[in-house]
Amino acid sequence: MELVTGDFLLTINPVDGSGIESCPPGRRPIVPRRGPAGASPQPPSPTALLERDEDRQRLRRMLARGGSVHLAGAPGSGRTALLDAVARDCADLAPDGVIHLSGRGRTPTDLRHAIYAAVHHTPAHRPGPTELAAALRQIGAVVVIDDIAFGGAALDDLFDATPECAFLITADADVPLPVAEGRLEAFEPDGLSRTASLELLELAIGRPLDETETDWAADLWFETEGLPLRFTQAAGLLRHREPGAVAPLPDAATLTATLVRALPEGAREILRYAVALGGDVPGPERLPALTGYPAAADDHAVLVAAGLLSAAGAGHRLAPGTLPELLAAGLGEGSADRLLAVAQHYTWWLGGAELATGAVTAETEPLLAAIDLARRAGHDAAVAALARAAAPRLAAGPRWSAWERALDAGLEAAGTAEEEAQQAYFRHERGVLAITQGRLDRARTELTASTALRDSLGDVSGAVAGRRALALVEDIGSGRAATPADGVPTVGLPAGLLTAAAAATTARLPATSDTPPAGTEAATQAIPRHASAAAPAPRAPAAARRRNAVVAAAGTALLAVLGTVVAFGLTGGSEDPEPDDGGNTVPAGVEDEATTEDETTPAEERERTEPEADESPAAPPSAPETTPEEEATTEEPEREPDSGPTRETTPDAPETSGGPGTPPTEEQTTPPENEETPPNTGQPPPSEDTPPPTTPGEDGGGEDGAPGGGPGGGPGGGDDNGGDADGSTNVGASPTSTGDPTATGDPTATASESPGQPVV
Repeated sequence: MELVTGDFLLTINPVDGSGIESCPPGRRPIVPRRGPAGASPQPPSPTALLERDEDRQRLRRMLARGGSVHLAGAPGSGRTALLDAVARDCADLAPDGVIHLSGRGRTPTDLRHAIYAAVHHTPAHRPGPTELAAALRQIGAVVVIDDIAFGGAALDDLFDATPECAFLITADADVPLPVAEGRLEAFEPDGLSRTASLELLELAIGRPLDETETDWAADLWFETEGLPLRFTQAAGLLRHREPGAVAPLPDAATLTATLVRALPEGAREILRYAVALGGDVPGPERLPALTGYPAAADDHAVLVAAGLLSAAGAGHRLAPGTLPELLAAGLGEGSADRLLAVAQHYTWWLGGAELATGAVTAETEPLLAAIDLARRAGHDAAVAALARAAAPRLAAGPRWSAWERALDAGLEAAGTAEEEAQQAYFRHERGVLAITQGRLDRARTELTASTALRDSLGDVSGAVAGRRALALVEDIGSGRAATPADGVPTVGLPAGLLTAAAAATTARLPATSDTPPAGTEAATQAIPRHASAAAPAPRAPAAARRRNAVVAAAGTALLAVLGTVVAFGLTGGSEDPEPDDGGNTVPAGVEDEATTEDETTPAEERERTEPEADESPAAPPSAPETTPEEEATTEEPEREPDSGPTRETTPDAPETSGGPGTPPTEEQTTPPENEETPPNTGQPPPSEDTPPPTTPGEDGGGEDGAPGGGPGGGPGGGDDNGGDADGSTNVGASPTSTGDPTATGDPTATASESPGQPVV
């Protein structure tokens, strides 16, 4: 069975122990609200309500004002019957109706979850603390709790958690009231009058009383001060009394013992089991197998009608004040053997076929009583087996305090019986429960001990379950177990990779004069190697390895396809037809030399693959001869780097390899993509940023091969034929070229270019 509890998904496993993991986002259930709750889950009371109409109206008015009421009174005064009647009267008083609960043996956390479950439909779901607190603040109901087991500050906290609820509770005299004054108003009903007591007795036996019975009932009313329970028991005695009997009727002190002797043997055997269990009574379905009487279920109904059993939650227990009288009557003999029989019967029943959660919940109190009292009687092996069978069933129920009690008692019994396998199971379950409670230190201790025991016993599957739970504890402690809010589940990485990646830093290279501005080139990330990690990464499961192999193969194929596409693109860009040079040719030796020395950058390759723009008019022929001395003394102006890879150039002058008289070559210019191409008028288009005139060789490479100012960004400047690396002069960018008469003396040939980019 799987159960969503808070941020965890709990898988209840009675063999190896429960598994727990972070709940995937898609597994969180939708919790719809129920309709208003008005029906009481309590069994109907056999006692008629007499002289209680005024009390019922007063209690309803107090609850309608939003106040909480403590219904006080002595045991047997009819508090439970009055509580049921008021609950029916308040069915339409609150939006969520009436929530009727039993407080016997329940902790404050149990009651919070019970209130939540009464309003919400929660199959296989147990809300976490945050979800529970938010939901309780939205519940508006009249909460009726019979026989609440706690008070004081814990009761104050329950009231604070449910500000829109009004409470009507009953409690024993030893339960303290809330600390805050005015939070709970006490109300104590009066006892029945003599007339009402006699009427109740006649209604219970179904006939009028004779004179002797009337006198006896009057004396009983005086002794009990009108307690309804005593008159219910007196009616049971009169029903089982033989007609015409002359034996005197008992007084109030011996009433219970006399009634027990008048009951059938099957009913008395049920009372013996109830005494052995400390007052708790197994359900009617369990009694025939326990007592050996096939009609034990009918005898159970006889005891309820006789006032010896009273309602307690979904079951019954001995009526208040009855246990000491039954012990005095000798019904406690043989309790140890009966406890062993109850433990063995429940072990068989819980280990059988599928059981409804409600059936186990109804048997929770006698089940826990059997575990505690059988352990005290020395039946440790039987208690360990019973707790092992009951723990998974109680984990699936609403009362996790009962689950915890069973685990604690089972661990103690298994330790006394020296059963290590049982100890390992109980420690594992206690560790899982501690995880759900947020007690990580205790969870780590219990799971470590459980795993060690299972390793020593050779329980491989149990040890694996323990290590998985321990891994979750470590993930929670390190903050890695949180589920993303956007619904994407987290992906766990090996611990070695996580540690190395956290410690690795990316090396920062020193800035150079040729470094482009931020954003012009893609950043290069340094990936640290993990070969020297201290701890090797755990080996992935077989399914994960196969999945990784498939992904790697697909990635390799994709890279091969992309490489082929890029290669074809680069090859196609280099096969463009050469433009007409207007009759000017370049000597083969010079062209080969420039091509050999000038390395093509990736940016130039991308430019060559772009569609060619309209050809600009040919630049003027070669410029006058420039001597190396003049070039060396010429100071190159500062240029601001371009903000992007796109270059805007004017028609360049023919470039040579540095020698005078070299025929010029024609260079095509690609205009920027974001600007319109000017009409071809035969004149060079004006430049946005025109530098001052330069001397010949200014744009070419220096004698040490410094980066040139030509648009190509090569070693010597220019696009294809930059300056030679040995210091030859590049005059391709000179404004004094003689090819165009209009360009003489007018430095219009400018370039807006980016400095040379370092190749990574």
